[in-house]
Amino acid sequence: MIKHVINKTWPLLLSFLVPSLFMLIYFASRGMAPFDRSSLLTVDMGQQYIDFFAFFRNTLLHHPGSFFYSFSKALGGETTSLWAYYLMSPFNLLLLPFSKGGLSTGVLIMTVAKYGCAGLSLGWVLNRLQIQSGWRLPMFGTIYALSGWTIANQLNLMWLDALIVLPLVVYGLECLIKQQRWLPYVSWLAVAFIVNYYMAYMISLFTILYFIFSVVWHWQSWHRLLINGLQYVGASVLAGGIAAFILLPTYFALQLSKASYTLTKFKWTWDYAPLKMLGKLYPGGFNFAQMPKGQPNLFVGAAVLILVVAFFIEDKFHWSVKLVASLITIFFVLSVSFTPLNLLWHAGQFPIWYPYRFSFIVSFWLIWLAAITWRPEKHLNWWSIGVTTLLLVATDTYVFTNSHHLNFITTGQIITGTVMMLIALICLSPLAHRFRWLLYLIPLLTLVDMGTNAILSLNKISYVPQDQFAIYTNILDQTSQATKKLNSSLYRVGTTFQRTKDDPMQGDYFSGSHFGSTLERKTTGFYDLTGNPDGDGFVTYANGTEFMDALLNMKYFWSVNDIPLVGHHSEYKYLPTLTRKPDLHDYSAAKQLPQTTIYQNPNSLGMGFMAAKQTLDVKQIIHDPMTNQNQLWNALLGQSSQTKLFTAANFNGVTFTNTNHLTNITGSTLTKIKPRKPAQMTLTFTPQTDDAYYLSLGANLQKDNVKMLLNGQPLAQYQTFRNTVLVNIANQQKDEPQKITFALKKNALWLQNVTLYQLPQQAFQTGIKQLQQHPLKVTDWGQTHISGHVIATHKQPVLMTSIPAQDGWQAFVDGHRVSTHTIADEFIALRLAPGPHHITLRYRTPYLGAGIFISLVSLAVLGASEWLKRRHNNDEFVK
Repeated sequence: MIKHVINKTWPLLLSFLVPSLFMLIYFASRGMAPFDRSSLLTVDMGQQYIDFFAFFRNTLLHHPGSFFYSFSKALGGETTSLWAYYLMSPFNLLLLPFSKGGLSTGVLIMTVAKYGCAGLSLGWVLNRLQIQSGWRLPMFGTIYALSGWTIANQLNLMWLDALIVLPLVVYGLECLIKQQRWLPYVSWLAVAFIVNYYMAYMISLFTILYFIFSVVWHWQSWHRLLINGLQYVGASVLAGGIAAFILLPTYFALQLSKASYTLTKFKWTWDYAPLKMLGKLYPGGFNFAQMPKGQPNLFVGAAVLILVVAFFIEDKFHWSVKLVASLITIFFVLSVSFTPLNLLWHAGQFPIWYPYRFSFIVSFWLIWLAAITWRPEKHLNWWSIGVTTLLLVATDTYVFTNSHHLNFITTGQIITGTVMMLIALICLSPLAHRFRWLLYLIPLLTLVDMGTNAILSLNKISYVPQDQFAIYTNILDQTSQATKKLNSSLYRVGTTFQRTKDDPMQGDYFSGSHFGSTLERKTTGFYDLTGNPDGDGFVTYANGTEFMDALLNMKYFWSVNDIPLVGHHSEYKYLPTLTRKPDLHDYSAAKQLPQTTIYQNPNSLGMGFMAAKQTLDVKQIIHDPMTNQNQLWNALLGQSSQTKLFTAANFNGVTFTNTNHLTNITGSTLTKIKPRKPAQMTLTFTPQTDDAYYLSLGANLQKDNVKMLLNGQPLAQYQTFRNTVLVNIANQQKDEPQKITFALKKNALWLQNVTLYQLPQQAFQTGIKQLQQHPLKVTDWGQTHISGHVIATHKQPVLMTSIPAQDGWQAFVDGHRVSTHTIADEFIALRLAPGPHHITLRYRTPYLGAGIFISLVSLAVLGASEWLKRRHNNDEFVK
């Protein structure tokens, strides 16, 4: 009995251990935390996901309301869709024991676990369906777990769950088709939807193709095909219904964010020359340049490629099965090269980095064909070996002669891949019938083949040092905790340093920056139109004026001290500068820590304040940040629209070096006179007051086009912006000459929207005091609710808030539900009658209730169907 259990268990145990231990040993050899001073943090893992993992911990351990809404997401936003895309994996629970600075170690453990579970998943399914057994289970499991797609996308941890679930969905589909059992298919497809709806969408498309393949493979009759088809559709709908509690609110949330970028018109063209993908069949066919834009990562090893050829050549399968498999394979080849099909798999959106994200399905398909083809007791025939050899020669010839067009391939990689193929051909040839030991070389060859690809590919990627992450995170957390001790009310915090745009989620505080696929488009639009950097999926509060600081309730600002950390490193290595902010001279230092200082903004208007009725007229704003800020200012105070808070200031002088001379600066083009020599323009001005001065810069003034200096030093400000931004140039610097230099990096430079503005402090302070007269005094708050008291007057009847106006917010005045107004296409406002009022704002996730109801009904239907089926089977057994 024990021997039987061992014989049954060891192949599955190895299916988990071989890929997971291999990757663990590799990570240790690279010095990844906790083994040494490196980490697995790279690209989006280091710039985005690690902060979401900290947010995951904070939500589960401290703020459960953050599952629905969080003010750490830019200015505030729904988070159900963020969880649905990034954080629903059960593997994330492995992170709970780790501190924030130690999360990188948790990421390594989770990554290794997912590698192992991917191998185990395929091994279990192959064994359960009696397709393979024994040592062949860990062999195919290792190929699947260490495929080229997995290696290239291991940093996108939330996608790896799809790799684990895919074989189980296929297993469920096999049970549905062959045995009419709904439970496995419905359950695993529902799990896929719950864990990551994006990858589940791709898996769902694949189930259509696999259903066609499977019914032909297990053909019975046209009548059975009709029944299977109806069952497949019903079971798929039921799986979606079970996941409706997360899918329904996510779908509607995405209409305001990611889905708003979906393309409706396709170009009938090729993404690249399709033959280029042949280079991806060689080990090591991946590098950093392939992340933003490249070919699909299709490496599955030599043995799989040989067995796939054998599937189509040898006589194991009926011609109809081969025909369907051929059509599906051709469809996959087109999908990873033909633009309309590529967009279909990505739900109508070109991926931003990490192209051909669905290619894990292509890899699975190839591995599956290989697995159902190979029987060790029956070697491949010479015809299969010969055709594969000819294909190898043709592929080698193409890749070698075109390697200069493939930035991920080298001669060494071509030779390595060819040698692996030749050895595999010998091991799988009829010679294995005479020399049995050749057969047992295949598992070792497979591990060497897949391992070589993993090592060559990952060695080309650089990673964030563990100290750089841990020290910064600890400083951020210390500063956040110190600020909360100063003030535990509801406010936002600005910073002059930043590691990532999701620092607020890492440090558990509220700010104005965020980077995520589910960021609301209206929020990016508001940043665009008020002078702060934005993009498709990110905003950065790096260029706020004193007015915007006040309006958005930036009550505190954190700045770096000029004090080195203990040891020989300075804190600038760990606290990267985000922006220059002389405005801090107008704020008071509330607390100084060893590496940071907390400044308090005396102009903060709170999360809500009473404003003039003209506020309700600010519906849309235009593409001019200073005009927009003036418009908002005047409306809040009830002033004439002709009044200007920010006024244009003149430069005192301008000098040109190796460029044409300009009379007007903004909108003109600087051109080099001698193209090969340096060229620059220098603007000078001397502030006549201690007021704050801001310089507007159009999107053309990017770091690729110009280097900007302020008084001879690089202008410290956030580099990536696609619309006009406002840079704080001077403050409290009366009679101190300022010199702004534009050094051309190209032969011409368009001086887009280059204008100097002045903020008169006296007028600003007068207006701020008026707006601070009747604030919303918050008495109770959480992530999904705010309650407080406010006094409305005839002159100030509008409660203006800095809470984004999103579906789900409900307003109650003195216990009665009231309608809300949207200001500047972004913020919630209420019209109140004069007098004192009790205000309550509550957030309820749209369609969550409907989603839960559908999920419960779907579970009930599934449970009832299983009960009826078991009862029917019992009755049949009794008979």
